[in-house]
Amino acid sequence: MKMIKLFTLSLLATLTLQAQSFYVLTGVDSYDPIVANMSTKVDKKYNAQIKESMFSMSKELGVNTKEHTSRILALVFTDFSLEEKRGVNVKLVVGEYIVREGATTAKVYATTYEDHQVFVPSSDALELEEQIIDISDEMLEKFALQYKDDNKKISSSKNVVEHEGFAGQMKYETNYEAAVKKARESGKEVMIFMTTNFCPWCRKLENRILSKDDINAKIHSKYVPVLLNLDTDKFPESFSKSKFTPILYVVNPKDESIKHQFIGYSNRDGFLQLLKDK
Repeated sequence: MKMIKLFTLSLLATLTLQAQSFYVLTGVDSYDPIVANMSTKVDKKYNAQIKESMFSMSKELGVNTKEHTSRILALVFTDFSLEEKRGVNVKLVVGEYIVREGATTAKVYATTYEDHQVFVPSSDALELEEQIIDISDEMLEKFALQYKDDNKKISSSKNVVEHEGFAGQMKYETNYEAAVKKARESGKEVMIFMTTNFCPWCRKLENRILSKDDINAKIHSKYVPVLLNLDTDKFPESFSKSKFTPILYVVNPKDESIKHQFIGYSNRDGFLQLLKDK
């Protein structure tokens, strides 16, 4: 009986992993991004982070989020139970008023896009945070991919940056001493992106955050960015105290002191806030 229940939960999760393919995102040029967190398992403190990711994605897609509209893009969290299992249901939906077929003015509020995922929350706070962030980002990425495909005029914009070509494509330095010298000459600070070859969260930080055009532009306007491998590259010992990656350091090039550090993918919001504040 226990195996049947586990299989049922697994099947439910599998069936809800894919966006509904019959939805089309052409003509979706504006919406209001909202986070509807009605779950008792998901802390409300994540709402602002998730909404910021929704705004960032929308800006990349060229979607207007500044005008009040009857169309919404909503990420909804609700609790569910299946026998003794307790989980969280996550939906990403577009809701809007549309004209009924055959009618001239009568409109009905309808869901014109929907994607589902479910997960069983981890009892570990850090793992739970990673679950929430990972699922939210994954669903937004899937939405963005379909949007780009349905609206061919922007489908050519880059989405995934391979790790091997990340430094070259994003114009990062790959030598610590060269980056410090360049920063001193330009009057900027150094931003170190510390990574390793086998770090899935580093790849997510590359593809979901650092490769975004608007974020990359802000980084280069304020810092001399350098990509370093924790295991193979040369740099001062002060940057090797933490063995957990990804790590983002902001360094004063004059004395090479660390002004800010953001350890782990979950701390990328602190870095984004720093970009916004400066």
